[in-house]
Order: sequence, then structure tokens, then C-alpha cells
Amino acid sequence: MRFGMRFAKGHGTANDFVILPDVEDRLALTPELVTALCDRRRGIGGDGVLRVVPDGDGWFMDYWNADGTVAEMCGNGARVYARYLVDTGLATIGEIPLTTRAGDAVAVVTPESVAVSLGIPRVYGASTATVDGRRFTGTAVDCGNPHLVCPVNDLSTLESLDLTGPPTVDDAFFPDGVNVEFAVFDGQSAVMRVHERGVGETMSCGTGAVAVAAVGLGAGTGTVTVDVPGGRLEVTVDGGTCWLSGPAVIVAHGELAIGNPSATDR
Repeated sequence: MRFGMRFAKGHGTANDFVILPDVEDRLALTPELVTALCDRRRGIGGDGVLRVVPDGDGWFMDYWNADGTVAEMCGNGARVYARYLVDTGLATIGEIPLTTRAGDAVAVVTPESVAVSLGIPRVYGASTATVDGRRFTGTAVDCGNPHLVCPVNDLSTLESLDLTGPPTVDDAFFPDGVNVEFAVFDGQSAVMRVHERGVGETMSCGTGAVAVAAVGLGAGTGTVTVDVPGGRLEVTVDGGTCWLSGPAVIVAHGELAIGNPSATDR
């Protein structure tokens, strides 16, 4: 059987997503469907899938990683989600209430950028990550999803890391897996690479940037610019919440033939 599914494709600093509008909450996602959609050669391609679902006066962001696992939160995903709502007329420029598996959030959309409030990240301990036999000490940060931020001495070391496979971490400390960020800090700025659980190395990670900023600021407040391979994000901690802001764009709309073997056969 063949039938069409509407979709859009968007990204925030090259962290890219397949967006599925489901305004009647009837679309049943499965790990198999998600991995097929995110396949960069047989499907549309993306770091994850965002399913758009009405939720009272706001919207629920049903987010899935590219490997078909469900995730609690995605900072760039929330920003792209909000941009999609505005671009398609489901919401208007300004504040948009969102619900995620990590709790409530608010997105603020302008023509130039999208910011999302993510609450105050919780710094809760120390652990290690190992890449190519090199062991890095890091700080664990909860941004609604788990992160381990590992400071790196210089850019050449950062660029030399092989993140094609997951870093080795303490599975007992992170029983649900962890996103691992490696960052070079320079005052109120940082340069970051990330290996996302359920995805691999990505061009950007919004909650990862928040985690890096939290480590950089310590217990303080302020604004940190975080450069990622896909662009620049800005994180502001004001004592009451944490704002992640940067560009978010919708690059395509289309219809997928679910019965098309080239899209879904594994």
C-alpha cells in the first residue's frame, strides 16, 4: 500500500530534523519508521524526527533520535519546531508555549532567530570519557537530558578527536546513555564538538551548548557564545532560567510515499 505523509525539513546550526505535522494526533511513530526517515541515503535524512502535536493552548514536541530511540529534550529541535509552527501559520511571531518530555518550555520567535527557555541546568558530578585511548575528565550536567562536558586544552586537540564512534563512558554513572561535549573555553566563549547519544557526532547540539555554558559560568550568570561546526549559538543564564538562541530555518516541504522501498526498506 502507498500513501503520502507530509513532512518538512529544518535545521538549527546544521542540527537537522525531519518534521511531521500530526495535528490530529493519529500518526504512530515506530523506531523502524524513524530510522528510515533519518537515513541519509534511503530516506530524507536527519539527526532526529520532530512530531508536531497540539497540546491545549500550546504544542507537544514528540522528539525521536535518528536511531529510533525517544529523547527527553532537544534544544535545537525545539527552536526548529517553533520556527515550523510560525512558518506554517500554526503560531505567530512571539512567545509559543511548548511541552516536552523534560517539562514545559517557551520559545520566542523573531524573523532572525529563535530562542527557547530550558530552565536552569543542573551540574551534578564528575566523570570521564575516553576517546582513542585519551581520557578526559568532565562535568555531568542535566539539561532535561544527560550531558558530560569535557574541557580540552586547545583547538588542535579538539579537532583531532575521532568522534565517529561513541566515547567510552561510565555506564553505571550514565545508565540511560549520555551526550558528550568536548570544549575549549575562552572567557565568555567556547568552541564545542559533540557526540550525541542515539545519533553520533552532529554539527550542533542545543542542550549541549547549554551544558557547556553552565560549566563555563560555574554557578554564575551571564551570556556565553558557543561555536559549533554548524554555526554559533548563544546561551544566557539569568538566574531564573536559561535561554538558548540562534538561527533556525525550514529548508523544504514535501510528501513522502511510505510504501516506497527506496525510502523504507532496510
